[in-house]
Amino acid sequence: MIFTAVATVFAAALVLTCVSCEGKMGPMGPQGVPGQNGQNGQDGRNGQDGRNGDGAYWASYDITIDADDWVLTDGQADGLNTYFFAQVRVPALSQYIYDNGAVIAYIENIDGVKNGMPFVWHRGEQTDNGETFLWTETYDFDFSPGFMGFYTTYSDFSTSIRPETKTFHVVMFWNIGNNGERGSSPASFVLPEAF
Repeated sequence: MIFTAVATVFAAALVLTCVSCEGKMGPMGPQGVPGQNGQNGQDGRNGQDGRNGDGAYWASYDITIDADDWVLTDGQADGLNTYFFAQVRVPALSQYIYDNGAVIAYIENIDGVKNGMPFVWHRGEQTDNGETFLWTETYDFDFSPGFMGFYTTYSDFSTSIRPETKTFHVVMFWNIGNNGERGSSPASFVLPEAF
């Protein structure tokens, strides 16, 4: 009889457990009342003053490369791996800035709008007879002490078409190093006589 009573209670508990957990969840209850703010903590100790800094320096320049100044490299027009290049003398770009600073450049494809480089421009054109041409122009740059190089590449290597006159904006950043060098004084950019 005790066994039957225990078995009945166990069976009833098992049925209630399996049946009572089913059904859809009800809606979320209302937001509770916010509690009180705690009291303010004690201020920390003042830290040690930092070293006096000499600050950061920067210079920005506009460079315009005329259509005639772009030089075709790596062979004949329309050849594989051909691209256009223009090298610009940059006296302000010292060895110190090259080693310890940063140089960034933007292209101004539309008056008043700068795009960071490398700049990838997807293009398309339709001829008078309805033929469609699609290509991508990419503008990029590199630099070394005293010089910057600007590149124009076409995805279809159709280098019989020269790049147009383009304006680039260059920004150089540097700070004073341990030996106090500030880089050279900013000077104007000059296109060299020959590339």
